[in-house]
Amino acid sequence: MLPNPDNSIETIAGLLGVSVGTLYNHIPELKELRTSRIPAQLERNAR
Repeated sequence: MLPNPDNSIETIAGLLGVSVGTLYNHIPELKELRTSRIPAQLERNAR
């Protein structure tokens, strides 16, 4: 769910029953995941 830009952080947090801040605190790479359209490991596998 996280790498998909169609899913908002607010929606994901709501589904999990946590705050947006909790997601950012527990998933340090969240900002990077949200800014990249294709996670690095998928991009490497495509080559």
